Order: sequence, then C-alpha cells, then structure tokens
Amino acid sequence: MKEIRHIFFDLDHTLWDYDKNAQETLTELYDQLGLSSSVSLKKFINTYYEINDQMWFKYNNKLINRDYIKENRFLEVFRKVGIDESHAEESSNYFMNNCSRKPHLIEHAKITLDYLFKKYRLHIITNGFNDVQPVKLSSSGIQEYFEVIVTSETSQARKPEPEIFQDALNKANASKIESVMIGDNPKTDIHGARQFGIKTILYDPSGRKRSMADYSIQSLDELIRIL
Repeated sequence: MKEIRHIFFDLDHTLWDYDKNAQETLTELYDQLGLSSSVSLKKFINTYYEINDQMWFKYNNKLINRDYIKENRFLEVFRKVGIDESHAEESSNYFMNNCSRKPHLIEHAKITLDYLFKKYRLHIITNGFNDVQPVKLSSSGIQEYFEVIVTSETSQARKPEPEIFQDALNKANASKIESVMIGDNPKTDIHGARQFGIKTILYDPSGRKRSMADYSIQSLDELIRIL
C-alpha cells in the first residue's frame, strides 16, 4: 500500500474497546440499582448486548434514530429480564454519561497509532454520536492522533452510505487512491468503503468474519507490517 497517505479508522470495537468499557459501566449500574436479587449480572450484561446489537443494526439501516436508542434501549433490557422499568431512563442517562468516559482501548491500539502517526494522516469515520465520540477519544488518550473526525450526525449519512466516506475525504483533503478504511464491521466499514472505491482492512480478532476486505487482521499491531 505504498500510495496510502490517509488512514480512516472506525472507533468502537476497532480502537476503543466498547465491550470492556460497556461491561464496566453496566456492572456499576447493576450494583447501584441493587439488581442482584432480581437478575444475575451475566444475564443483565448479555441482555444489554443483545438489545444494543439489534438497535444498532436498525440504526445503521436507518430504521430508527438516536433518540429511539436512548429512550428504549434500557427499557427493553429491563422488560426482557423482568425487572422494574421505572429506572430505565436514569439507567440510560447514567450509561450515556459514564461509558464514554471509560479509557480502555483494543489491545495494541496505542503502539500501533504511535507507529502510524509518524507516517500517515489519521482520521475517524464513525456512526456514533457527536456528544460521546470525542469524549471516548479524549478519555482514552488518543484524540491527538486524529485530524478529521466524521460522525453520522455531522455528515448526516451513515456507513455504509457513500456520502459519509465522501464527506470524510473532503474534510481530510484526501483522494480515494491514497486512502484506506480500517474497521470491524464487514458491512458498514468494509462493504461501504469498497463500494465507495477505497481500500479496506478488516479488524477481526475472531478470524471468522467473511468480507471482501483487501486485508484482514486479528491484531491491530499487524498494521505495522501491512502499512
């Protein structure tokens, strides 16, 4: 990839460790609400992930909006595990306010960014929201690596739509041939970027995802070899 000058990263699940940060926040919430007599921590967390994945699939496909996620995510979790729904709103607010402040990154993210930052211009393209994505970058100490941060709200388009990739290239003053997209989602990150016309690298620690990416990696430090 000798012609590459601009690297566009997804954020959640690619650099910022959403699962670890969410699990810590959910554990705090579970303890504060005293849910141990009603549901196990494991079931509470697993139900959250199930509902959250379903809602983000719908969000990425423009079936629901941000407010729907905020208003209904914990309501559906509480309903499914059979606990009092009266705490759903405060739980949603607590999660939104605290999860993004967690600092955990995907393994090898920092050392990989240190290497890439010396050679390339780095940017973020995320379907996340304006008020939480910058907080995640700041709380995890990686905001200084990135020149351009494009969210689905700032561009009014969502991966895999071509408009969000074009918006990012415009803001970064980058061309397709000198750009690469790195992300964990075969549809939104990889298929979207390939359809738009830029190279792709799939981050897949499981090694089991199917995609048409130009490269697939299981550890972020593999980027040091590829790039």
